[in-house]
Amino acid sequence: MDNREIMRRRGSRSRLQRRVRVLAVITSLSVIITFTTIVTSIGVCFYFKKQSEEREVFAEETSREEEDDQAVEAISDEVIYTQEEVDSLVTTAVTNAIDNADSELLQILRGRLENGDGTMTILRDLYPEHVVMLDSGQYYFLPLQEDLAMNTYIDENFISEENGFVSYQNDGEVLTRKGIDVSKYQGEIDWEAVKNDGIDYAIIRVGIRGYSEGGIVEDEFFRQNIEGAIANNIPVGVYFFTQAVNEAEALEEADFVIEMLQGYQLTYPVYLDIEDVKKESCRTNGLTVEERTNNAKVFLERIREAGYQPALYGNMKSFLLMVDLASLEQYDKWFAGYTLPIYYPYEYKMLQYSEKGRVAGVPAQVDVNICFKDYEGEN
Repeated sequence: MDNREIMRRRGSRSRLQRRVRVLAVITSLSVIITFTTIVTSIGVCFYFKKQSEEREVFAEETSREEEDDQAVEAISDEVIYTQEEVDSLVTTAVTNAIDNADSELLQILRGRLENGDGTMTILRDLYPEHVVMLDSGQYYFLPLQEDLAMNTYIDENFISEENGFVSYQNDGEVLTRKGIDVSKYQGEIDWEAVKNDGIDYAIIRVGIRGYSEGGIVEDEFFRQNIEGAIANNIPVGVYFFTQAVNEAEALEEADFVIEMLQGYQLTYPVYLDIEDVKKESCRTNGLTVEERTNNAKVFLERIREAGYQPALYGNMKSFLLMVDLASLEQYDKWFAGYTLPIYYPYEYKMLQYSEKGRVAGVPAQVDVNICFKDYEGEN
């Protein structure tokens, strides 16, 4: 590493330390310091170029020695920090603040780091113009794409109920519908009991493509589940877990789903499930953002041509690192986020808020969801 890069990294660390001190001062009205001078000295220290096809995220087989040498990967003026480095920077900044602050400021800093919403919460507060996420030991600072549709949900309107369910309310009025999504892992389901437990809809897995061999496999409980739900007047949608490596395979997956749906009436969309498989043998590991995006488009458009509503399922990594979200703007999103308040700025129509739900009639833990869009009213 040359002297220029060393100085650059030191400068970035110094700027982050100053930002942490600024946040602490803002939250402590009793601490009077030269705020303007500090703010004007703050530079932008983290950037990440989301769509750079030339950058490779550290592969699992990268040696520990290479990771140490490349803990901070620089691309032009853009920097990515590992989790260990950010934790170290924040800790150092707190130590510096302790040396220069009174006891009240010290308590604020300690509280921010010890109350369970430490480093990540502080960073997200410091960078409202970015989406800050952590994946595989690295923090990503993704510039907010203001041309995309944003969600307008209010954090305080997400209400956790005593039975473990969540709803979205306004002045006591529930504005969402309660749903589950199921696969073979839930086993034999008593759909009458599910209906009686207040479940409004179900999203049922049609099948998957294997991540190592690449074969398409029908979910062994698909027909039993969709027929049981429909027989008990529970509106349904379906999802398919993709591992397509090219557009031809994506089209094959869509045609499989369409064939499986013959004879069934859907109310909710057909979702393409895009997720990362953290296995060395995963056949999609080498796909670029452009390739994944194109594969998704092929699948979704084929579904639309068949008369169904296409949509996407994913989490932060799926939507922000694996595909070009702007190119998929036209499709409804089903977002998976398990911590309230939900930290995700872009529009989504359905939220999977837990994978550990308990519902009458379902013998195993089950994914639970709320839907903001009235799909039933559209049909």
